[in-house]
Amino acid sequence: MAHNLKYLLAVTIVGLSLSTNSCGKGHSVSDQFAAAEIAIADEDMNATRDICNGIMTSAEKEGIEASDYARLSILYMQLNDRTDNPDDIQLAARCYREAFKLNADSAQNFYRTLPVEQEKYAMTLSTIVHALDNPREIPSDHDWEVPATEIGKVTDPAVVDSINQDCGHIH
Repeated sequence: MAHNLKYLLAVTIVGLSLSTNSCGKGHSVSDQFAAAEIAIADEDMNATRDICNGIMTSAEKEGIEASDYARLSILYMQLNDRTDNPDDIQLAARCYREAFKLNADSAQNFYRTLPVEQEKYAMTLSTIVHALDNPREIPSDHDWEVPATEIGKVTDPAVVDSINQDCGHIH
């Protein structure tokens, strides 16, 4: 029963915010975030995803603040944590990049002031975006496969000598 009441409240907030969108863009985005946070707290991932996607759609048309993109990135990371949907990671990374592009100081301040339980999402997202934006080059002579018979074999003569000396076997 409480689940349905929270979902109804979230949907009502979103509906009201959408209907009053022309009266104040900032207020409606704030209401949408509140609805998304209620939905995720209630473990309603479908409602959370719908609300977040709606915020993204309106952000692309009207623009939102850097801190809003940062807040949205954390919501998408929470969605991914609960549903393991790789699309959520892509959207979170997109929001993260956009937040820093719009206002790096504001984005940095948002991530720095997160509640402790949400810090893991920011750290993980930062690592993911850094890895995506700075891929390491794999050398062309890199062996992708190591035959099972070669695993654990030491072939470097200096290493073999060192191992033999440590074990008391001197050649």
